[in-house]
Amino acid sequence: MFANSQNSGSLDEEPATKEQLTYFRLSSIGKGEAYSLKAIRITSHVLVRCIHSVWFTVEWNDGGESWVAEFALQFYQPEMVYAYWDAKKGGREGATQFDLYHIFAILDHGSMSDHSKRRAKKLVYKIQWVGYDEKDHSWEPAAKIAGLVPKMKEEYDGMHGLLTLRDSTT
Repeated sequence: MFANSQNSGSLDEEPATKEQLTYFRLSSIGKGEAYSLKAIRITSHVLVRCIHSVWFTVEWNDGGESWVAEFALQFYQPEMVYAYWDAKKGGREGATQFDLYHIFAILDHGSMSDHSKRRAKKLVYKIQWVGYDEKDHSWEPAAKIAGLVPKMKEEYDGMHGLLTLRDSTT
């Protein structure tokens, strides 16, 4: 995968392309005491409007700089992402003007009664959104989550013993 790589796992190896460099850097975060790679700051962002996504230019503690997908940096250094958007006028929403959001994680599940139709309780999921911290978590219906991120929902359901509740997701 990397130039000059012989599966040695050495952190001295250099990736062959800029795309590989980003993932090399991200995969190296927090590995080993001797080499602790961290993003120092986000220097800018670019909007990928066709897919409602953000990429950051990140400065690293080894002096390097690379492009990193917002969701990837949020996984490794979430506070940096939140601080970056908090510093922007209007926050992430104001800076991006996106009207579509991506699910970062399913955090919890519960049930909600539909009192108006006197139906059984419906399964809902607590969602964390890409680029947003805990103050913007929301509860969403199972059917919506199944349509947006079916594999993520299936994995979550499997880990929490919810696969038998499929009939209650609609």
